[in-house]
Amino acid sequence: MTITLEKVDFQVHIELNDKKEAIFSYKKNGKDVTGGGMVRTETAGTYTLDPLTVKQGFFFTGATITDKVGTCAQDFSHKLSDNHQAITITDTAENPGTACLIFNVECNGKAYESADPQIKNEKEL
Repeated sequence: MTITLEKVDFQVHIELNDKKEAIFSYKKNGKDVTGGGMVRTETAGTYTLDPLTVKQGFFFTGATITDKVGTCAQDFSHKLSDNHQAITITDTAENPGTACLIFNVECNGKAYESADPQIKNEKEL
């Protein structure tokens, strides 16, 4: 049986609110999305900072992935690319559960974390 890696691309926009907190928003195919979702097969989600976010000085430094329900966090890995303007999160989807995915970014020497776009692993039907 051959496993095909499903690829999903997201654009990420980050703005600082009045409290200087980083507010993350995500788009897929030009439409607003949560940045998370449900995975039933091995998936690679690439999150790329939009040009305005890069111009502000943001770049990815990594990701923190923890278990929320079950033990699926071990299924995840991440890789930075494009001069830290993109991060690919790969999920083998081997274990059912829900993972918390936090993006780590930096801007002008200050570190920020995203709110949690949750990823839920379910068995294929």
